[in-house]
Amino acid sequence: MKIENFVLLSIPLTLILISYIFIVDENIISSEIKILAANANTESSIEETNENENSNDKESEEFDEQLHAYQEIQQQEEKAFGNKITQLWGEYKSSSAKQWVSYVESNKVRRTVNYDTGEVSIEVLLSDSSMIENKVKKLLEKETQKLLNTTEAEAFNADELAQNIEKRLDTSNNVIKKGKPEDIPLFDIDNIPDLEFNYSAYKKVSNKLKTTVNANIRKSKVKGKVIAQTKLKLDKNILKKTSKYAKVLTQLANKQKISPALIYAIIETESNFNPLAKSHIPAYGLMQIVPATAGKDASKHLWGSPKILAPSYLYSSINNIHIGTAYLHVLYYKYLRKIKNSQSRVYCAIAAYNTGTTNVARAFIRQKNILRASRQINKLSSNQVYRKLTKRLPSRETRKYVKKVTKAMNNYWTLQKHNVI
Repeated sequence: MKIENFVLLSIPLTLILISYIFIVDENIISSEIKILAANANTESSIEETNENENSNDKESEEFDEQLHAYQEIQQQEEKAFGNKITQLWGEYKSSSAKQWVSYVESNKVRRTVNYDTGEVSIEVLLSDSSMIENKVKKLLEKETQKLLNTTEAEAFNADELAQNIEKRLDTSNNVIKKGKPEDIPLFDIDNIPDLEFNYSAYKKVSNKLKTTVNANIRKSKVKGKVIAQTKLKLDKNILKKTSKYAKVLTQLANKQKISPALIYAIIETESNFNPLAKSHIPAYGLMQIVPATAGKDASKHLWGSPKILAPSYLYSSINNIHIGTAYLHVLYYKYLRKIKNSQSRVYCAIAAYNTGTTNVARAFIRQKNILRASRQINKLSSNQVYRKLTKRLPSRETRKYVKKVTKAMNNYWTLQKHNVI
């Protein structure tokens, strides 16, 4: 398998100057990104001698205490919100890494966007008595258009569960770090075709428009309620929005000495560019950051001490890329630094991003010590390392993950070489 060196890039001075010009756009880049260079650790700080990933110092103890409290708040609020929605709808559908589910308008409108398939659904909970044909049509059309024009900031502000968690977080200490999602549209709205609403059992609207929105009404699981729904399918490129993140992503990648192609590949594999992604772990945002692991290591690298990153921080696309890229830096330049071959190290970093370095070690030796495993890894070619990871990693999920990210990385590397991204 032939593969480029995806981490250490040789960048002409002119491109570096251009990337600095990009960060002047204050509508895209938060003030925190502007001071990234001042806050980032120097290369010497990467060469720490303490190989234990979970230090027992006072700083770490404070973090662990705050993290435990944070996790309890998450569980309590998730349960309370789930019960509330179940009583109203008769069921609770929650978000996942690649499917965003949002409840708005006093939780009587449910919006679902599948970032894998491009399918979009808007459901409105109604009482039987409100079944007036024209009223329902207008309501469905209004909610559909509203969703398609929603920004990441608006989506977060309307997220009752996230807002409830944020309100309970103790910001009187320096451990909790909040943020603010950007006013970036959820979709590439410039490329969304005009909509044609096709109402089941109703009169069809126009034949001149391009995207069909199918509408229907069905019974709810709650007695006396019905659900009016619209469905449409968007091109996946409208959801990916690589161009929206390109300038910031390249800037952050260069500062952390990580290839943009690798970052794009991880975003695609983790969330398929869903900025409001949330898995059950929970992991948040584009790069599926877990506060207890990636969030802890990346924040310590960036600011000198570990921080608990609140939903408001990780639902910011820019901040999420900021943290994910920093975590890749920590994996590649710190935990995996004894691996000599850069290609082998990239493969191991990909696996470690998903499963941690201890499980990477287990693919090569019967121990969880990555430093000892590095000696074995250094005896192998990069192709042999790749084969070991895709056949001997403990988790089948991670074995598939390495293949997916590597394939996507090759695709993005090609786009990068042709200046498409």
